[in-house]
Amino acid sequence: MDAHFTASQPPLTRGDRPALLLPAASWLSGALAVIATLTSLFGLATDWPYAVETDNWRLQAQGQDAGNLLAVAVLIAGLAGARRGSLRGLLLWVGALLYLAYTFVLYAVTIHFGPLFPAYVACLGLAAYALILTLTRALPAIELPARAARTASVVLLVIGVCFALLWLSSIVGALVAGHAPAEILQAGLPSNPVHVLDLALVLPAMLMTAINTRRGSTPARFLLAPWLVFSTLIAASLVAVAAFSGGPLALAIGFLVVAALSGGAATLVLRGVPSQHDSVPSL
Repeated sequence: MDAHFTASQPPLTRGDRPALLLPAASWLSGALAVIATLTSLFGLATDWPYAVETDNWRLQAQGQDAGNLLAVAVLIAGLAGARRGSLRGLLLWVGALLYLAYTFVLYAVTIHFGPLFPAYVACLGLAAYALILTLTRALPAIELPARAARTASVVLLVIGVCFALLWLSSIVGALVAGHAPAEILQAGLPSNPVHVLDLALVLPAMLMTAINTRRGSTPARFLLAPWLVFSTLIAASLVAVAAFSGGPLALAIGFLVVAALSGGAATLVLRGVPSQHDSVPSL
């Protein structure tokens, strides 16, 4: 039998269980789902949202729109589960919020000003404050089988290291060559915002979560599944981006492998989480 990374907690009756979500967080994520869906549908079905972007960036944005629809579906499924007291639903929901907050930073700062700009900013704010309201309050301890925690943390660690090396190789190679990376020139951007967000915030957070999960950290155990859900959604959206922009097949296959690994690890973790919220908040 696997050991568990958890402290013993007394079982609670149904009436004693604290709510997993604040009502405000639920409403914020519901509004986010509606607005994000509309912006994605406009981007996919009409020409005007990306009319002044380069062809390369327009196609990438439309691939991202397709990925956003998947993320909204995960957000809604997670929200429905969390409102019923499901820990698995809560973790799915947090992972989808991380993805949408990340994505709408990119829309807000890289798409030329236009009618959808207020919607992009709104989505960023809604996702960010839903996360803040949730992650800054007491959250339930997550009980994980040791094997699932070890395996999933290794997957997250490997993905984080690989993407860090990939982005750093692009940056260093361009600096040595004396010109901007090719993907920046093709997109018509002054710099790559993905490099900024990933190297400054996302990848360090993923690596710290993976390392601290192996050390038995309670906050890291809570964040392990959300970061894996985030990674799955990002990789799936990159597959869509590659398909829309006609990127190399090998690149699309690589992202598909990342999506499969992240999704498999997320599934492994979520299966090890109790289906219902039965523990005292401890984070």
